[in-house]
Amino acid sequence: MTMKSQLYRLLLVTLFISQILPLKVFGQENTDLEGWSAVELDIKATEKLSFSISEHLRLRNDITTTKNYFTQIKVNYEVFKNFDIGGGVRYITRNDDVGNKQGLESFFRYQFDARFKYKIEKVSVLLRLRYQNKNQLGFSENEGDVHKEQLRFRIGLGYKIKPIKLNLRLFGELFNETKSVNSEGGFNRHRYTFRISRKFKNVGTFALFFAKQDDTFEDITSDKSILGFKYSYAIDFTK
Repeated sequence: MTMKSQLYRLLLVTLFISQILPLKVFGQENTDLEGWSAVELDIKATEKLSFSISEHLRLRNDITTTKNYFTQIKVNYEVFKNFDIGGGVRYITRNDDVGNKQGLESFFRYQFDARFKYKIEKVSVLLRLRYQNKNQLGFSENEGDVHKEQLRFRIGLGYKIKPIKLNLRLFGELFNETKSVNSEGGFNRHRYTFRISRKFKNVGTFALFFAKQDDTFEDITSDKSILGFKYSYAIDFTK
């Protein structure tokens, strides 16, 4: 067995084990089905520099209620082949429909990424490290606003079915909350995503995905399923 084959099998086993084994045992569980949708414009400015802007809508309560919607802007730079860094910002409007004080709340989030990919035979291995920081706008720390900081570790496998030009991707991701208002933080979220996409010439790329996500707080876990759709259109100024 070659070294590449051994590494490939190890990655598959890692994703499988992380999928079936829970991180902790919890006493109470909440479940939900969410729907995520997005429209994105990608701009390749140079051979190494690219930008994107996107609009997102997320629904909860079995896809019946608006959870939030946001605008996201990202920039990406290829440091060398298969390794790039990037950053992005989000302006988020969240629908707070729980409790005595309800209404729309505004949040701002920024993030920094480092991504690396390589191929093992016909399978792509995708690695990403992300730092993100989110806070509520219009409130100071004295008024109760505390920045929510997270480190995210994601590993993925990609495969392209060439005859039908279909891209398949499987991701496993861990969230480490480094700063929290009501808890000690730590690894309190994990998400697993299966995504299929196809690019149509002069039309754009359509993607569908299904994800499972667990959030934990003290002895309570929230288990949600996510159905998602994304359309993206790319403009390449290097051609």
